[in-house]
Amino acid sequence: MRDTLVKLKQQNEQTIDTVTADVVTHQGFDAAAKEKAANLLKSFRDYIEQHQAEITALQILYSRPFKQRLTEKMLKELEKKLRDNHAAWTEDRLWDAFAVTAPGKVKGRSQAGRFADLVALVRFTLEQQPVLAPFADSVQERFNEWLMDKAKAGVTFVPEQLAWLNLIREHIATAISIEPEDLELSPFNQRGGLGKAHQLFGEQLPKLLDELNEVLAA
Repeated sequence: MRDTLVKLKQQNEQTIDTVTADVVTHQGFDAAAKEKAANLLKSFRDYIEQHQAEITALQILYSRPFKQRLTEKMLKELEKKLRDNHAAWTEDRLWDAFAVTAPGKVKGRSQAGRFADLVALVRFTLEQQPVLAPFADSVQERFNEWLMDKAKAGVTFVPEQLAWLNLIREHIATAISIEPEDLELSPFNQRGGLGKAHQLFGEQLPKLLDELNEVLAA
């Protein structure tokens, strides 16, 4: 009985090595996952190429430079058509597929404004940009460059104006563009809305919004 108990104990013992360091022998996605991701992206690419003349958002994204400003309504139309055609063509699934097939060209993933990331996905698919990065990151980069250009031209903004400009940047980063009536919505209405914006920027407000739309969403 004692011998039997010893044998049973040995069979069920688990030795844990706390000394030897683990060594990674392979890193990456398996072949099946890569093939599935590649097929998803191929079907997506084929669709936007075949329907570029039918969908306004694609017409604009195909034109370089853009002949017309892309709006939230246009992009939502594109998003709906994509979802209706293929349930897996979501921003998250497409982004993950690129991360599998081209990991070296995918930069991060934004938690906010994923809807706007559809712009980045289409541009990357069309090879209009070398790296797939969150749309908000591109907007922030262009906004910083715009501020520097303004400073070089001798144009400065007081702190309250800068606060509003940053709110406008955040709106464009999530909604693609901004219109004067958007300044009556949150969070602008909490700061005085369109009336306050006119007070801060005067008659230059419409021109300023058009300029930011053109520069930040380019």
